[in-house]
Amino acid sequence: MKAWHILDSNEVKLEESALVRKEGEVKLKITSIAVNAQELAYLVKEDSPISVPAHSAIANVSEADEDSGLKFGSRVAISPFFNVEENGETIVKTVGVDVDGLLKDFVCVPQENVFPLPDGITDEQAVFADYIAMGNKVFEEMECEQGDYVVIVGAGTLGLILCQLASYYQMVPVLVDLDSEKLELAKKWNVNYVLNPTFDNLERRVEQITGGRMCEAAVFAGEGVGLNAAIRLVKNKGEIVLAGFSFHEKHTVETDSILKKQLRLKGVCNGEGEISSAINLLANKIVRTDGLLSARFDFDNVPKLVDECVKYPFKYSNILVTTN
Repeated sequence: MKAWHILDSNEVKLEESALVRKEGEVKLKITSIAVNAQELAYLVKEDSPISVPAHSAIANVSEADEDSGLKFGSRVAISPFFNVEENGETIVKTVGVDVDGLLKDFVCVPQENVFPLPDGITDEQAVFADYIAMGNKVFEEMECEQGDYVVIVGAGTLGLILCQLASYYQMVPVLVDLDSEKLELAKKWNVNYVLNPTFDNLERRVEQITGGRMCEAAVFAGEGVGLNAAIRLVKNKGEIVLAGFSFHEKHTVETDSILKKQLRLKGVCNGEGEISSAINLLANKIVRTDGLLSARFDFDNVPKLVDECVKYPFKYSNILVTTN
């Protein structure tokens, strides 16, 4: 197995090691890996518990138990969400976030983390299944109803997917971000309300959009606009979900507004149990991903990729690394 490690000195090193499959695991030949540029830059600059990035990958089955039902060479998505026992309770950890990730050529994972892909879904679409799974988990956690307005702060990968899911669940998304290109992409995906705080008075516009009642809920899924924007745009006794892969920067929070408005805050940092639903949403063309990938690199050129992401963290959004 070959794996790219980012070391404390910002050195990028390719390390080789033996890979032995255990019973109940599936050995996979990874073919496509999605790397988020901002997450990669964060990993290099900050003290991180991992050295191997990437939580999204597509692979071909190389070896599996006879009763697994998985055929040699079949194409699969890897769920990055693992249940582990810690201090007497079951918690979910995410590869590429909590433990070393998938920027490798081969990997062994539990059989329950392997999901066959239909032919109609390309690798370029399937690498976003984990984001879609997290988006589904967000709406499972929210107490919204059909017709409710949901403000989504952050037009990154997760935010753009959340807008599509909100529409699918018959809610009305209001997307807020500073990046005009991402807002334009959202418009192409039929997101009717996109707001840029550089040009828009957010509170006034949301009052106009909602008929004065403000949004029933908010999802904070980005960094460019602060968490306080979500707090201000939600009505009294509304709810706010903080969603993402735990790479968020620290934010100053208006706690007095949370108290006065009696808001409910939740956190969602994984999509455990939702990968099958995510694949179905892709297969049925409910969620679009065209425009989310901004570059491609070969597996051998990862050092160049890391260097570019560190120097220019906003040059790319998501990069597809291919091992073939």
